[in-house]
Amino acid sequence: MRAVSRRDFLRHGGVGLIGAMLLGTAGCNSSDGKVVRFFTGTRETAALERAATELQVYRFEEQHPNIELQRETLQPDELRRKIQSRLRSKVPPDVFAYDTGPGFGGVLAEAGLLRSLENAYKEHGWDIYEWAKQQATYEGTVYGVPDQVEEIIVYYNKDLVPEVPQTVEELRQISDEIKGRGKIPLAFGNREQYPASHLFSTATSNVLGREGLDNILYEDGRWDTPEVVEAIELMFRDFVESGYYPKNPNALAYDGANALFYSGEAAMNPTGTWLVSETVQAVQEFEVGFFPFPSIDGSGISPPAGVGTGWFVAQDATNPQEAITFIDYLLQDDTARLTVERLNTIPAHPVNIQGLDVPELFKQVLDDLSESPQAEAFGYNIDVLVPQNFNEVMYSGFRKVIDGMRSPAEQAGALQKAWADAKRAGKTSTQE
Repeated sequence: MRAVSRRDFLRHGGVGLIGAMLLGTAGCNSSDGKVVRFFTGTRETAALERAATELQVYRFEEQHPNIELQRETLQPDELRRKIQSRLRSKVPPDVFAYDTGPGFGGVLAEAGLLRSLENAYKEHGWDIYEWAKQQATYEGTVYGVPDQVEEIIVYYNKDLVPEVPQTVEELRQISDEIKGRGKIPLAFGNREQYPASHLFSTATSNVLGREGLDNILYEDGRWDTPEVVEAIELMFRDFVESGYYPKNPNALAYDGANALFYSGEAAMNPTGTWLVSETVQAVQEFEVGFFPFPSIDGSGISPPAGVGTGWFVAQDATNPQEAITFIDYLLQDDTARLTVERLNTIPAHPVNIQGLDVPELFKQVLDDLSESPQAEAFGYNIDVLVPQNFNEVMYSGFRKVIDGMRSPAEQAGALQKAWADAKRAGKTSTQE
């Protein structure tokens, strides 16, 4: 008996799961076509999850009746924990969505778990932005297809924050006023540990600028500099001690922090453009705007931007060609336009967005990212550019700084050691 696809379950919802399995048995010898197993993270809300299912399963199957797509979802953190074991199992996914960058997709490629997509790019003419394509290229071979561009920004409640701060000092004044009203200035939950890397990316992008980060990432720059120490001090000691975050952010989940903003308990939410759709759906009582994190002691303003997830094909995929057909479907302009409109994601390839019906907040994001994130005005989301060992030091180390168990200077030193170790092992990126 074949596995029951999500489509089977929803189509036969009236008869229940057992009925769906029995009804599905008639086609289990499937001379009709092939089954493609698709593994992905869940969308933020039920409405977005339904929209993703309709686009990624129903519409695809309608256009490709000889292919059945079995879509399986996990929460993103759980997916990160389980992806290697699933790829090594007897029934690995054929195609899956996962974070790009050397610390994520690069780890899977090094382990021999990914199929090269060099030929697929040539055969289908996939027009992925070259800078984005490099984030899914490891040891000179392209293994993934980046599917969205992201920027880390600060969402704000316009009722509580009437003016956008241009400097950290102005942000402090606003935060102190908000505290005086019994509200939380900045929603920040770090129980999963990776949210701290977003704040670190935000501060270092400002104090170093893109050129300074390039010097570290691609040349001989160092992480243990006074500027980096200043960035760590600001985000993980100063703002904690000033009471700008919820109490004990290390115990608060990322979703919990977002909920504080949606409910109006927190005035601002420093996170990514990937949260636009959820924010639009969840906030009903006030108007939401966004701004890039302000200047730090005269620094530039360089919001981190880059590539989020991408599509990969498992090395041991049962039906790799059909998996590539699925990726090609997602990149077609009519599918991409629907994805932009219904999921509010920014594609990593040229798409005609004229005439699309999208929320005003998303229009603002599109305007902000109208130029390529390669532009000098943008910084980097660091965790997708660095190897796994560096991310581990970021995640665990910032937790310690927040708790007062490690100084900012000690954390900067630990980051530099992890980076030096990765460079000696040949794990860091080189600029093309």
